[in-house]
Amino acid sequence: MKLLSALTLASVVVIPSMAIAEHRGRSSYQSGPSMYLFGGVSAVEHDYKSSDFRYSFGDGSLTDVNSDTETTGLRLGLGFGFSPELALEMGFVDLGNLTASGFSDGSQVLNNGYTAGRVDMDGDVDGVFLGVKVHTPEREAMGLYARFGVYAWEFAGTVEDNSRSGKFSVEGTDPYIGVGLRFAVAENADLQIGYDHYVLDDDESVNMSANTLSADLVLRF
Repeated sequence: MKLLSALTLASVVVIPSMAIAEHRGRSSYQSGPSMYLFGGVSAVEHDYKSSDFRYSFGDGSLTDVNSDTETTGLRLGLGFGFSPELALEMGFVDLGNLTASGFSDGSQVLNNGYTAGRVDMDGDVDGVFLGVKVHTPEREAMGLYARFGVYAWEFAGTVEDNSRSGKFSVEGTDPYIGVGLRFAVAENADLQIGYDHYVLDDDESVNMSANTLSADLVLRF
């Protein structure tokens, strides 16, 4: 949360002044269909608690669970604008790395559970998305947008204890939603600062989510 808060404050203070100084209006705005590329980096915070680790990877013997939920990610995408306020978007989102650890008392080792000692999980979350973006007219130097759609994701990595290591992979398709600000930095380029929420729930072994604060550069053609 500290990282997300700091980036939010910086974007609110710095970016609007840049947009006003660099761009007073669009001289060649096109109202017809358009295409654009976008991409950037994200500060990611996974909503992943000790109970989630026990739910996904526990055998009933784990205690003292700790997790590292703050990481960085990226987003790359392609957009098709159908009107000055509506676009279809698709692309790839990397939600970064998620790690957790705990200690097993070894009580389930005879049931193919963990051996006594430390247990570590290290995984990555990424996937592709398809959605809709609704925004204020692009001819304006500053504006708002909202985006929503579906995210087909994979959570994959390794789990290991003192005696063995194994790989895991969980997949799902869930909704995402986001809001943000847009600042024109050139005639055909914008800078977007946005918050997005991704649901990650396969209805069986994973029930979590991820929140991102992203800075994306948008290039229109």
